[in-house]
Amino acid sequence: MQYQEYDLNHAQGIRIADEIRLNGRTLPKGHELTAADVEDLKFIGIRRIFGAKMDKNDLAFQTALGIVAAKLCGDNTEYCINDDGTAKIIAAVDGIFECSDDRVAKFNRMAEYFILNTIKVYHPVKKGEVVAELYTNYPVLGQPQVDEVVYRLSGNTDMLKVSGVRSRQIGLLYTKIYQNKAEEKHFTKVVKKLIKEFGGQGLEFVREYSARHEIEEVADTLEQAFCDDNEILFIVPAQKTICAQDVIPSALRSIADEIVSHEVPNVGASDLLIAHKRGRKIISLPYNYDEADTTLIHRYILQAVISEKLLGFDFSHPQNVFIPEGGELSEQEREKLISGSAEPLKAGESRVAAVVLAAGQSKRAGQNKLMAELNGEPLFMKAVHAAIKSKASPVFVITGYRHEEMEEALEDLDVNIIYNPDYVSGIKTSIRLGVKSVPGFCRGVLLIPADMPNITDSYLNKMIKALGAEEKPQVLFSSVKGIKKNPVLWSKELYDRADIAPEDADLRTVFMDVADFSKNIEVKNPKDLLDVTFPNDIAELQKK
Repeated sequence: MQYQEYDLNHAQGIRIADEIRLNGRTLPKGHELTAADVEDLKFIGIRRIFGAKMDKNDLAFQTALGIVAAKLCGDNTEYCINDDGTAKIIAAVDGIFECSDDRVAKFNRMAEYFILNTIKVYHPVKKGEVVAELYTNYPVLGQPQVDEVVYRLSGNTDMLKVSGVRSRQIGLLYTKIYQNKAEEKHFTKVVKKLIKEFGGQGLEFVREYSARHEIEEVADTLEQAFCDDNEILFIVPAQKTICAQDVIPSALRSIADEIVSHEVPNVGASDLLIAHKRGRKIISLPYNYDEADTTLIHRYILQAVISEKLLGFDFSHPQNVFIPEGGELSEQEREKLISGSAEPLKAGESRVAAVVLAAGQSKRAGQNKLMAELNGEPLFMKAVHAAIKSKASPVFVITGYRHEEMEEALEDLDVNIIYNPDYVSGIKTSIRLGVKSVPGFCRGVLLIPADMPNITDSYLNKMIKALGAEEKPQVLFSSVKGIKKNPVLWSKELYDRADIAPEDADLRTVFMDVADFSKNIEVKNPKDLLDVTFPNDIAELQKK
């Protein structure tokens, strides 16, 4: 594509940059000027015009929008392409709109030729409502530029989707200090607001518990509540939480798997706590929930209720441009609707996630081998690129040592970056972080050490294909002449044993224990599974 101002005498065949009103008719954006158009433009006094010359590898903006919109859209969404450079994305069912503010912001940074705006995340929507708009200023886009956007989106799940509302059984735990009418009145006001805001989200408030506002009794009552069939437990506290050592957070730490959100930046009601235990959610409401502006709190609670898994890095400060809610398509736009649902898996295929382990200090290499420059980029990016290009989805990159530099290198890729603050304790901590982040719809997870610059997407696809769709425990090892190597693919039944293959893999107890479930994927060329260990390994690679 070539954008410039053209003399009208040489403008035939040029695609115009924006619509032009001409003698009672309108030439739309991207219109290819004919000889008659040129004469009409001259007649009204126009001598020069800005537009694009379209080459054989270029795409009309409608085609480019369709390609990118299809990549963005997931479950229960549909999209249409308009002639003004906008693709409108709508909800195909009643439900909850889901996406990540951070991912939308990242898309707008990395996709130079496109703009994406959405409604508020986790907002309830009706079938047919507009949830997002994708826009391009350009009448013509180069195929390589569009391909680059699609590639950068390939390391993650669909960005936009709508989840159907389903019933969830809820328990309420009241912590009490005064046990008087004033305290009961406060509890009543909080619960009334809670039911008003979330009653339409399928929450069924079926059980109530009470405990003195003391660490031990709150913890004991939480344990009791988890013996009942409560999918979500709301705590209505008798006092505001001041710090991490206060009653509610201390009780949560004693029984929960993890507290994923310790507070929110909400003046007057910052003491929202969100935790999980064995897949169930615990939400401790702010003490002043009944009186405060709870717009942000509402969003965090919806996020906790809807999310399959609660992860700390998902509860970040919103950074998005919102479009008005309740927008609907015109009749003409409805006729252009295209389903945005993800393509179903083929027979015998399984969805597999990839975890690239890039948190180590590289002590034996004598330098940070993962950041060593190789063909103009850090060495660890070779494994990341292979994971993105493969059929693995989503892709997680675990960082640790010098994580700021790594995250800068990953800035333009739509992958999930997880910082491991405990990386000095060894690779097992990174494996645990990665595995626990894998969504439940994945059949397995590929563990890929980031010091494998020769690994390819085709080989990763071979491993994914070998897993198949059969629901049974499996471990797939890479292998050279029968010797176990990395990467390793673990099926979900064995996540609690997941590990990579060290030099003495055949002697490791964990690998002996899964021998009945294991299978070797043989590699003919050992160099394909090279793991960079010593300084001369890096030097040899840089010579090529």
